[in-house]
Amino acid sequence: MKIQKLVYIDSLSGRGIDSVEDIINDKRLIKFLWVELILNPELVQGLKSCMDENVVRDALTNALSWYLAFRWIFHENIPLDDLHNRGVIVPYRVRDGVYRQNIRGFLKGLVYAGLC
Repeated sequence: MKIQKLVYIDSLSGRGIDSVEDIINDKRLIKFLWVELILNPELVQGLKSCMDENVVRDALTNALSWYLAFRWIFHENIPLDDLHNRGVIVPYRVRDGVYRQNIRGFLKGLVYAGLC
């Protein structure tokens, strides 16, 4: 799938990202796909066709979980809300261990997007 515009992952890659496959095939970038999905509703909409892949489903689950936990920070993400309301993606509760493991990437994404 061709990507229109990325909010966060382009800054991490150091090169232009042309497709979702470029992200999925790069282990470093796939770790931050969930942050991009929170910040970029258009990408969530485009990834609905790739939901059979585990890495995409995991990234969507992480994005939804963190989006719901910190909803007051973000602009509305209608595609994530839609996946949640239809029960396609089931969020988890962001507990201490998960929080400590992922907070750095989360905050970097927020700073890059100008949300904090």
